[in-house]
Amino acid sequence: MGQLLGRKTRTLLLTIDFGFILYWLIIGINLIPHDWVFQNYDDPNVRAWNWSFLPLDIAASITGFIGIKGEGNRGLLIISSTLTSVAGGMAIAFWSIQGFFNLGWWAPNIFLFAFGLTILGKLLKNPITSGL
Repeated sequence: MGQLLGRKTRTLLLTIDFGFILYWLIIGINLIPHDWVFQNYDDPNVRAWNWSFLPLDIAASITGFIGIKGEGNRGLLIISSTLTSVAGGMAIAFWSIQGFFNLGWWAPNIFLFAFGLTILGKLLKNPITSGL
């Protein structure tokens, strides 16, 4: 069996997984300028909501990193792509309910949602073929 993921998809997955970790490092050391944060960021409940994504994002990264090793681990890639999609979708849902729209926050999360679903669909549709 060949690689589960093509080179471009593997690179994009690695970029996303490192991006999750980088985001949490930036949040952890408070490097995002206040005028760039999302609506109600100073509200303790909104901050708690944001931090609730930490285990989800890190789990997506870890399963993604391990899942692309060697020829790839289909089960871990399914978990990673599901978690990635869920993370993006939950953020968009929350901001939709709040009536908050900022392209700087929406675009990356729509991308996470769509990318995760795309990879998940391909993994579930063609579990034996290679070269996504």
